[in-house]
Amino acid sequence: MKKIKVSFLWTYDVKNSTFFKLFEKLSEAKIEFTKPDNCDLLILGSYDNNSIKRRFLNYIKKKVKNSSLIFPNLETYSFNRKIKPVKLFITHENYSPAEFKYDFSITPNLGINDVNHFRFPSWKDYIDWSHENIFRNSNVLNSKRFGSFYKIENLMESQGNKFLEKNRKFCMFTSHLNEPRKSMYLSFSKFFEVDGFGPYFDNNIKNHQTSNFFKKDIMNNYAFNLCPHNSLFPGYYEEKVPDAFLGKCLPVTWADHNIKYDFNKNAFVNLLDYTHNNYEEIIYLLKDDNFLRKFTDQPLLLSKPDLNQEIKFVKKIIDSL
Repeated sequence: MKKIKVSFLWTYDVKNSTFFKLFEKLSEAKIEFTKPDNCDLLILGSYDNNSIKRRFLNYIKKKVKNSSLIFPNLETYSFNRKIKPVKLFITHENYSPAEFKYDFSITPNLGINDVNHFRFPSWKDYIDWSHENIFRNSNVLNSKRFGSFYKIENLMESQGNKFLEKNRKFCMFTSHLNEPRKSMYLSFSKFFEVDGFGPYFDNNIKNHQTSNFFKKDIMNNYAFNLCPHNSLFPGYYEEKVPDAFLGKCLPVTWADHNIKYDFNKNAFVNLLDYTHNNYEEIIYLLKDDNFLRKFTDQPLLLSKPDLNQEIKFVKKIIDSL
């Protein structure tokens, strides 16, 4: 049996990702985890991108002529490598893979003109793919925070009127209130009760992975979920909208308009459409039952997702090893 040596640098929990589970399944090889210096596949993430060490090395790259020739492994901090691994850059964040030297990349970004790039938004990673023989524990990735992986059939069902029967209050889960999130929070707090959860509101919570609650349990008590994305970036759509939808809250998000290519735009409120008057119009509409009833017959997904293209891309990576 063929053996493939794999190493990780600066990644999220990639071992439990859909892609790595596909890699294990399709490679038909024994996977051995090892150090970056002697791996066959080096999987790079974005979570070192802003460290002091990373900024220093980027500075060297800019200032030193032919630095890639002088320091051939600078981007991976390794000077001991005897073989050149296949490099896969993978992230759930809106970082550009162009910041790294890579052979393949997997990001949520739309509009990347690169045959070795694959677009895979994080929300799709959080689907229960057991029907594709991909099995994961319930305490990994977003399932650890939300309380379960997503069932495709639930994403394709209409929202229903359960959110109308709950307290007309907002819940919000966040680790920061950077702008424009702060202004959104303050604007809605003037007219609705907005209860906050997560590291920003509770100093005892270090990060989302250590929260002592499941989001879907808390959402049972709220009609609305204020869930703006961290930035406006084409393709960067996380778990926020499907979490709220499956928690039977009306998602009130903030995202660029390309989100309509992932989700049914009639199944949630996009605050980007209401910024011109400091959300005054939507605040009024969210108190109108006739407006709210428009969301009750809307599913979040209009087409059934599958892993056909993901399988082709994983095979392409395997064939390069």
